[in-house]
Amino acid sequence: MTLSFTMEMDSVRLRPFAAEDDEALYALTRQTEITDLLPDWRMTEAQLADFLQFVIGSYAKFDPQDVRILLAVEHQADARLIGWCGVFPNDLLDPAAREVAYAISKDYRNRGYITSAVRAIVSFVFRHSELERVAAIVKPHNAASGSVLRKAGFRLLQRTTLANGQDYDYFETERREPGGSL
Repeated sequence: MTLSFTMEMDSVRLRPFAAEDDEALYALTRQTEITDLLPDWRMTEAQLADFLQFVIGSYAKFDPQDVRILLAVEHQADARLIGWCGVFPNDLLDPAAREVAYAISKDYRNRGYITSAVRAIVSFVFRHSELERVAAIVKPHNAASGSVLRKAGFRLLQRTTLANGQDYDYFETERREPGGSL
């Protein structure tokens, strides 16, 4: 069985990235509202092109025991790439943990789009993997991201200092029965 990585919500769609997303993705990674919180996304065009090819190649290798997935968030009304959402390992967390991570354009914030995307990706991961929980880390001053996670069903468990010496709020959500989704 081949998995479909496209998920439709009211106003946004999660879908696999495509090579044609390169310019729109690069434009998103120039928004300081994103890169101030996610500095690893400050890539050159060449670095981003290589990364995009890696992401596109990863869909055929989806492994339910080693979840790594990054999807495009597309606004349905104008078919515009407005962000990304994914679940994958984070070097700062326990190697067995998987973190949900996301970003959305400054032009599409405060409309519930990224909350819908987080709910959808977590539900997908619980349906198609063996994960029992998904984590999230948020810098304490990023109240908007904490709000997204709470609305998506995550619980704040603790504030913790990670290996990079920075403090983060640590959130988790667990597989729920029946069906293993949120």
